[in-house]
Amino acid sequence: MAQVYKFRVQLKELEKYIWRDIEISSLSSVAKLGYAILAAFEANASHLFCIEYSGKNYEFEFYNTDYSNKQAVNPTTVKLQSLKFKVGDKLIMRYDYGAGWEFDIKVVSITEMKKGSGTHYPYISDGAGKGIIEDTSSGILFEYIRQTDETGELPTYIDRYFEHETEWDYRRFDLKASNVLFKFEIGEIEDAYENID
Repeated sequence: MAQVYKFRVQLKELEKYIWRDIEISSLSSVAKLGYAILAAFEANASHLFCIEYSGKNYEFEFYNTDYSNKQAVNPTTVKLQSLKFKVGDKLIMRYDYGAGWEFDIKVVSITEMKKGSGTHYPYISDGAGKGIIEDTSSGILFEYIRQTDETGELPTYIDRYFEHETEWDYRRFDLKASNVLFKFEIGEIEDAYENID
């Protein structure tokens, strides 16, 4: 019987501002959890990532940079249910090692999946804050948050993919809108990591 894991995922150093609750099937891979986190935080999947849990580093071997000095375990080959999570267990996800993004991940609930509801997952069930800005850091986002709170003015940055100036309002989070393309974005991210020519 499949279960549903709910993870509270917080952007390290900005935990009270930017976080998501992500529900995902226990039959999903560790890689899919990673893709879901990247999609939920609006990352474009252009950098390496790894998930650490219980002394193991889940990372694609062809990407393994020996970042953690641990043997890499291919995250596509490990189902979440095989990790035998308990409520309260903690994981860490690192993304873009140069920028140093870190996500603290905590198992907040484990429930039986209702029959016929498998296609509902993964799903964002709650959250706060805008997603990350690629090729920056949590320190820069903190300064943007401080600027917004102190002056009421929204910071802008040049989006390097669309090459236009974009406002970043950390307070913007729309749960319904986040889920509209969530599964599609996960699929795009999966393709980016797993189908490299």
